[in-house]
Amino acid sequence: MADVNMPKLSDTMEEGTIVEWKKSSGDEVHKGDLLAEVESDKATFDLEAEDEGTLEILVEKGVPAKIGAAIARIGAGGAAPVAEKKAPPKAEPVAEKSADATASEPAPPTRRGSAAPTSPRSGEVPPPPTPRGGEGDGRAATEIKASPLAKRIAEEMGVDLRSISGTGPDGRIVKEDVLAAAGGDARTERRRAEPPAAPAGPEVEVIEPTRMQATIAKRMAEAKATVPDFTVTVEARVDEAVKLRQQLKESVPGAEKVTMTDLLMRACALALRRFPEVNTSWVEGRFQRKRSINIGLAVPPSQGLGLLVPVVHDVDRKDLVQISIESRQVIERARSGRPGEHDLTGGTFSISNLGMYGVDEFVAIINPPESAILAVGAIKDVPVVEDGRIVPGKVMRMTLSVDHRVFYGQTAAQFMAEVKRLIENPVTLVVPA
Repeated sequence: MADVNMPKLSDTMEEGTIVEWKKSSGDEVHKGDLLAEVESDKATFDLEAEDEGTLEILVEKGVPAKIGAAIARIGAGGAAPVAEKKAPPKAEPVAEKSADATASEPAPPTRRGSAAPTSPRSGEVPPPPTPRGGEGDGRAATEIKASPLAKRIAEEMGVDLRSISGTGPDGRIVKEDVLAAAGGDARTERRRAEPPAAPAGPEVEVIEPTRMQATIAKRMAEAKATVPDFTVTVEARVDEAVKLRQQLKESVPGAEKVTMTDLLMRACALALRRFPEVNTSWVEGRFQRKRSINIGLAVPPSQGLGLLVPVVHDVDRKDLVQISIESRQVIERARSGRPGEHDLTGGTFSISNLGMYGVDEFVAIINPPESAILAVGAIKDVPVVEDGRIVPGKVMRMTLSVDHRVFYGQTAAQFMAEVKRLIENPVTLVVPA
């Protein structure tokens, strides 16, 4: 008998909630089978079986469970499942009723051409009704792979999930699939053609947050209330970095997908090695200086609600190609709901890049227990002064948010100057450190 425990998938995760069990008590499961969809403070992820045997569910869906708590057991065949329900006995065919019983129970009058309804004899249990969602096509609603958000939107908009082909991982239906299906519905088209009317109901719509959204709100409020932060902004010329990225894509195998964020991760890692004060946390009145340089990347999940910070470990010991490959892998695993054991833990520094959305400059909120986060804006073509002449140039603004308890203005300025030097001279990023 092996316990299935609630895993810890982020540094801030304290408990998780079963969104949906994909298996039932008494089912035979095999290693790698999908057991449940679990919601943590960072994401919704899939929980897979690590053993084989008969499943016994201990925690029902919707009930929070602490990290490490047993939520199910997998044992040898024949284990008694929890909350097992016996199927109701089948009703005897009407044709088998005795003549006496038939005579004593006159049938109610019926309209011509309609079948007379039958009533079960005393003590008989009628057969259970056919579940909704399995009508006609034999596909039960519980078999449909869809994110919780997609299910909620589909219910609100009256969209049948059985008619949608999912575009998410493993054919999973995501929010965009439901919205696309609703947008193509004939009823929606007619509504669009109608003159707009004032919405019915209250003027303020109250929306319950998901567990992840509620936890993010709590953590961000705590961070702003408890971390005395300040910011430092620099502007860097990235003409050479843009050229280098293009050269890598054209000439280095495996570097086809190197991004500006990958270059910045390498630059920050080298700068953190030179200024270890930035790679430090304030924990219970003491400094915790980290030896490993693990950089988190703030990204939205596939459903577009919430925030994920997958982590690339030991960035200072990896080249640009390795950084590029690993960053894509951890992001994809986190977004698909299948993060690795350390994908969301151990971060010592974070980067949030909104440049791809056209944002020039912004301030990011520190992700405790880290002491700093770098906010990156868009690359812009602007006139710059070079050797007394005005020439076209590419610039990018970067803002560092700092926990003032851990290090101070001078260190922050020196760290940002080093990041700027490295990104403006990107050849230093391809030389082994």
